[in-house]
Amino acid sequence: MNIALLCGGPSRERGISLNSARSFLDHTKPLAIQLFLFYLHPSHLFYELLPADLYSNTPADFDFKLASCKKGLTEEQFLERLKGIDLVYPLIHGRYGEDGSLQKLFEKHAIPFAGSSSESCKRMFNKHLAHKWLEKEGFSTLPALLLPSDEEAIGSFWKKHHLK
Repeated sequence: MNIALLCGGPSRERGISLNSARSFLDHTKPLAIQLFLFYLHPSHLFYELLPADLYSNTPADFDFKLASCKKGLTEEQFLERLKGIDLVYPLIHGRYGEDGSLQKLFEKHAIPFAGSSSESCKRMFNKHLAHKWLEKEGFSTLPALLLPSDEEAIGSFWKKHHLK
């Protein structure tokens, strides 16, 4: 089985994504899979990596190594490189990785990936809007408040829900 890992991304959660990729690699070593590793730089260039490339102290160290020894791929080159991959496992956290954008790209190009559809990701990415949608659909939810700029609304929320 050919699996592609995709980590990095444009959000500030890029370091968490690199940790997720390292953890995935560490836990799948004994499996009989062919692993391909890709990194999405905040500039939206894709890089194909070797597993050893992931191990750096900080995202800044990682970017320094990347700039000195790797050549970036355009989105088209990245998509071409994914042909023949059985499954893409996206490990990008935050914006682009969890808001439906990446999933939409994979769906558009018929690339199989693990995770929710682009529509589900888009619907659930904004926590306040997701809460409102879940309530509307009849799911049980906890009380929630989109924090306004005035303190009176916050006090009213606490009082309404009997919270101290």
